[in-house]
Amino acid sequence: MGSSTHEPGGEGRIGAPPRAIAGDKGKAMTGDGDERRAGHEEDARPEAAETEDQVRADASWLVRHKVGLPEPIEGYVERRELEKRCALLERRLTVLHAPGGFGKTALLARCCRALRERGIAVAWLSLDEEDGPGSVAIHLALAFEQAGVATFGPAGDRSEGSEGTLTEAPDAQADSYAEYRIELLIRAISRHGEPCVLALDEVDRLRSPGAAAAINGLLHRGPGNLSFGMAFREQPPGLEIARFALEGRETMVTAQELRFSKPEIAQFFDEKLSRRELASVVAESAGWPIACRIHRNARERGEPAAGGADRTAAEWIEAGLWRGISALDRDFVLDIALFDGVEAELIDEVTGAMNSPRRLASMGALAGLVSTTGGGGTAIRLHPLVKDHCEKRRFEEDPERYRALHRGIALGLARRGRAVEALRHATEAGDMELLGRIAEGTGGVRLWLAQGLEELGRVDGLLTEKVRSHYPRMALMRCVVLTSAGDMEGAKRVYEAAAAETDGFTRDREDGDDRALQIDHIFVQGLLHTCGCVPYGSGIMAEIAGAQAVVDAADTDPLLRGTLSLGLCMVNNQTTSFEAALEWAGRARAALGRDSPYLAHVDFQVGSVLMARGRTGKARECYERALKVARASHLRDAGAVMIGEALAAELELERAVGAPRRGAPRASPRLLGECCAWLDIYAASIGVEAELGLVHGGQRAALALVDDARDYALRTERPALVRFLAALRVSVLLAGGPVEEAARAWRFDRLPEGTAECADLKTQSWREAEMLACGRLRLLIAQNAFDAGRELAAALAAVAAERDLVRTRMRGLALSMVLEHRAGDDDRARAHLADYLRLYAEADYARPLARDREVALPLLDEVADSPEADAAVTAAAAGLGEAIRDDAGAGDAPLHWPMSRGEMDVLALLDGHTDRDIARALRLSYEGVRSRVRRIFEKLGARSRLDAVRRARAQAILPPAGDAPQTDS
Repeated sequence: MGSSTHEPGGEGRIGAPPRAIAGDKGKAMTGDGDERRAGHEEDARPEAAETEDQVRADASWLVRHKVGLPEPIEGYVERRELEKRCALLERRLTVLHAPGGFGKTALLARCCRALRERGIAVAWLSLDEEDGPGSVAIHLALAFEQAGVATFGPAGDRSEGSEGTLTEAPDAQADSYAEYRIELLIRAISRHGEPCVLALDEVDRLRSPGAAAAINGLLHRGPGNLSFGMAFREQPPGLEIARFALEGRETMVTAQELRFSKPEIAQFFDEKLSRRELASVVAESAGWPIACRIHRNARERGEPAAGGADRTAAEWIEAGLWRGISALDRDFVLDIALFDGVEAELIDEVTGAMNSPRRLASMGALAGLVSTTGGGGTAIRLHPLVKDHCEKRRFEEDPERYRALHRGIALGLARRGRAVEALRHATEAGDMELLGRIAEGTGGVRLWLAQGLEELGRVDGLLTEKVRSHYPRMALMRCVVLTSAGDMEGAKRVYEAAAAETDGFTRDREDGDDRALQIDHIFVQGLLHTCGCVPYGSGIMAEIAGAQAVVDAADTDPLLRGTLSLGLCMVNNQTTSFEAALEWAGRARAALGRDSPYLAHVDFQVGSVLMARGRTGKARECYERALKVARASHLRDAGAVMIGEALAAELELERAVGAPRRGAPRASPRLLGECCAWLDIYAASIGVEAELGLVHGGQRAALALVDDARDYALRTERPALVRFLAALRVSVLLAGGPVEEAARAWRFDRLPEGTAECADLKTQSWREAEMLACGRLRLLIAQNAFDAGRELAAALAAVAAERDLVRTRMRGLALSMVLEHRAGDDDRARAHLADYLRLYAEADYARPLARDREVALPLLDEVADSPEADAAVTAAAAGLGEAIRDDAGAGDAPLHWPMSRGEMDVLALLDGHTDRDIARALRLSYEGVRSRVRRIFEKLGARSRLDAVRRARAQAILPPAGDAPQTDS
């Protein structure tokens, strides 16, 4: 309940419309209870959420039934004192706690409407049993967007000057989609600044501990401008609200306060009751609003109400509701109780009725017992007590009709593309064959493409093992869900069982679609490869050929063609076939069209290619464009935002001019796994974490981050990621620990020691090769194994030049500079630095030198001031000098005007000495001094020599006058 989907390119159409089943008992199924509820178990799978296309294309259900504020009910009694008690902005939390039928929803909605009339942002969400943490988080996001609080700001993007930066992620510890989205909401509400309210109705229907935890996150970490209102019959397990009462920040309204007083009952009956009649109603209803409503309806129809003041809801409904209703109308009400809302077209289609809403409206007994929800005021629902009672009564009186109706509803919803709702009704029908057909009709694994991974998980959660064993495409869907959840053992078990039943995924079930099964298998294999769960290169050529054949087939739909082209782009990117990757990116873009959310992933791949090739400005543009698309469609796929944040953070850190900033993003490895992240994303995210850990927390902090990620990689059987992280761990150990420990770690993890293995791009991706080669090279330098280091550095430089891996080449050159300096050959070190600087003039990667600032700083000025250095190299050296100097001061008092060592020497002699005097004193060329003077002027903003000296003394860069050193002239 709660999903509203659209038809993904024709998928999801299940046969022809069913014939009306009014009077048709349908095929009986034995059993009820467990069989009716099968498939509703909660386990470690990603929770689903409504996709953006769903929200935009079919808001008629979701907005009206989940986040639409209910309209005023007929005959509402104004209760000013009670409404004053429920002033939602005066307390952090306002709770309406009472059994059903006490008017909690009506009162809460009344208070919310009053706030909206004052211009207060009010988000409304009705909860139900099927809401898990992911769906709760996505519905909360939609509710606040309906209220005018946009998660990513008004334009769906973080513009310059707004809170956050390109690399800012919502939570440094986010471990699930729900946590990530809750943190997004917290930031958005804080950015909104003005008071706002979240109203949660029917909270007692929550069953998922994870959903309660998601709400707790917003309750306890939400900003001070957010207030909460809740209505429930009983507090659900796991909802943590006791502290608000202890702190005096809660208002609790109970059943006793919600009961109608004698004057209010008189008002409700329009003062038309005699004194005796009023006393009778007061005694019989005990002030219970729904009992008063049933009594009034009976009175208006001229019928006597049955007595008895202590009756249950069922007794009240049986005694009062059906009085004066024909058997045919009663049967109709029992039927429509099985529908989630009164949707005339669907009800008429399934039951054979005509004009269902008008028929309901004509029944005086239901006056005030149907509610009209927001979103246009056209959707109506039976009162929850009435609906629950009628559902049970329909099953008790005619279980075959109960199942037949649910079967018809399931088929009708499936044709409308509302798969999750359809599956729930198929489950209630006890029809496992229908359950499988509807699930298969969603497109199987391809539902992932059309509506996102979360929706795939939600569909999978409604299926049983029996269905999956008979429908192998559903088994592949299960493999995707388990893989994203990190349960590789479970995924492997399901995969192998399905492979055995289908001759290696070449033969679908009887009357199935062999080609569709084979295409689904291509996607699953591609997922396993990109996630690093299958060794690099293992069978990948056959899969590439299979995917390319599907792309080239004339009958392949655009979405399938586009996503497979995107997958081929990704494969070629990892294998450094960059031109082919860009060609496939172009084909993907053309097939997907201008409005596809997958364009974000196309730009992620193109940006990654540009980043590897050193086109940093263009890469940044790609990432920013991709993030704009991802943020705009975050309701569909939160993972795209996290992936983009990780890539953008890596690029920003690699180009960092100065010390890397604190508070950079951290999505946990588990959360990245739920996004189906590939090795590039893990490498980017964890690489940034480790670097920031070293800078701001020290070696121990960085090791803890890497070890946590490594444990995850081992647990989820990602061999490529395990190797990458093992090499990264050695690099972290070498940043301050004993060399022997790093060497033991390299041997313990059985990392390659030979030059050919480290730099090989045939059996590993370029990310792995870069990390292994650079980690090994750093270890060889620390061990003074200079000849072996030179051999490895040369091999890395050769393969990097051949494959146009500019970033890798620059990392290797920086390490070669360190190697030669440690070996005592500064001429070679300067040569490597000069090569680096020439690349830097085009690819402004500052971090490789900043990581080894102790070696780079003394050599930097000598290279930049050499006669053969051209203008580009000089400019690059000036920029790097500032970056490294600033980086060296990280954690200390900030250097507002960072100077290189050579610039400081010239600045100290600038007052009273000519450039030629300074050149002789410092044994520099005249042009070298002039170059440094120009850089000093630029950094200080000075217009003359005296002005530069004055500004430097004011900034305490130079000592006071009189302490200047003397020249040798």
